[in-house]
Amino acid sequence: MFQSDLGLVSPFLMEASLIEVRAGAKGYLLVYRPAEWRPAIFNVYNRKVAEHAQLFPVFHSFETAFRSTVAVTLERHYSQARWWRGVYEAILKGRPPKTVQQVGTVPLTKRSAFLIGKIIEANDMATIHKFTNGYEFVECCDLSHIGQLIVEHWAAFSPLFSRANPPYTSADFLAKFDRVRNARNDVYHHKSVARMSNVVATAEELLDHLNFSLRFVFEKISSAAPVKPSFSIATAPRHRIW
Repeated sequence: MFQSDLGLVSPFLMEASLIEVRAGAKGYLLVYRPAEWRPAIFNVYNRKVAEHAQLFPVFHSFETAFRSTVAVTLERHYSQARWWRGVYEAILKGRPPKTVQQVGTVPLTKRSAFLIGKIIEANDMATIHKFTNGYEFVECCDLSHIGQLIVEHWAAFSPLFSRANPPYTSADFLAKFDRVRNARNDVYHHKSVARMSNVVATAEELLDHLNFSLRFVFEKISSAAPVKPSFSIATAPRHRIW
């Protein structure tokens, strides 16, 4: 029965659950009470799933805040809502993105142009053509692109982190950003993540520089009363419940 369970669970969370049950029981549970293996293991497994679920507000807050910050800051930096348009048109004409050297009157570095071009080429050109503002553009970016856009425009973004002591370098920022991003990816792929408290602290630190209180927002979301999903299929013995 447990072997059948393994076809329906995350192997990463299950491995962590098995290790935790074994360590907590010191062998007694697994040796002498085999009928209780599945309930004990799934109690731990489901707790880990719940811990992942409660991290959704953290990662949602982090991702949406930084996406919107990039959208607003780059529109202001280039004084254009469609600051990627020159690179887009260059690609349409078969020219390398690095041939675009400015947006309006603002210089565009080759590295920034290359990055913007990479984002555009990873998406449908017809969709990009319809975008009218930075919010739409950053939604087609991977989260890794968001961090890279900040680094490649560090002069525009570094004032946001001026309260840091010592001041962030772009490398400092990216290391912290990627710590949260990688944990977010692991959780979204149902992997067990070690040192999660450090990840939350890093997300809180970065968001604080945007004047975003992760504590306040998390508590507001946690205290909300969402509509619960409804289920119509009755539980049956074939579901192997415990």
